[in-house]
Amino acid sequence: MSKMFTYQGKKLKTWNPFTGCKFNCSYCWARKLAEGKLKNSYPNGFIPEFHPERLKVSFKPDDFVFVCSMGDIAFASHATTLAIHNTIENNPDTKFLFCTKQPAIYKRQDFDLDNIYHGCTIETNRVYPKIISLAPDVTLRYGIMAAVESKHKFLSIEPIMDFDIIEFTDWIYDINPEIVEIGADNYGNNLTEPLYAKVYKLIDMLTIHGITVIQKQGLGRLI
Repeated sequence: MSKMFTYQGKKLKTWNPFTGCKFNCSYCWARKLAEGKLKNSYPNGFIPEFHPERLKVSFKPDDFVFVCSMGDIAFASHATTLAIHNTIENNPDTKFLFCTKQPAIYKRQDFDLDNIYHGCTIETNRVYPKIISLAPDVTLRYGIMAAVESKHKFLSIEPIMDFDIIEFTDWIYDINPEIVEIGADNYGNNLTEPLYAKVYKLIDMLTIHGITVIQKQGLGRLI
């Protein structure tokens, strides 16, 4: 398991019993890794795939684990998500984070455990051309996430794209996430990015609202 950003003094670990995605986001770092540098480990590229052998892993009670960082769980079958659910259920003292661009999956019982953080990526409140991503429109993601019943919600705004400050903050308040992670386009994908002053205001408004905001490395580039 690799490690990602730090939360409450601990680095987020990753666990990938399922990999791959069909949303074809132009900025997807995971796809580029699977089809490039890590192609020997991903012979099928980024085609959605279940890895049952990876269910046999040990977790510590205080671990915070990002599930399926190398894909989107929305493309997994019911049997696959149920198998992952059973492993999570057997580790009730470990926190598990999912992050998808199709949050409708959280309506299923496969994701009903209290130690699951229900996460979604919403890069902006604006609808950008489908050439950027085939994922559901951000307006749809927002509406579903606002309605999701969960003890723990997570929102990823990465890569952050230009947005409307009032509407976007209102969306986030409606979703009511415990954690918001914000990151920039660090791979030169020529996205429409906001000025840092707007990002700083967003961070300030969310922090005042009581939301934990995690700034990913590279966000300062927008200055």
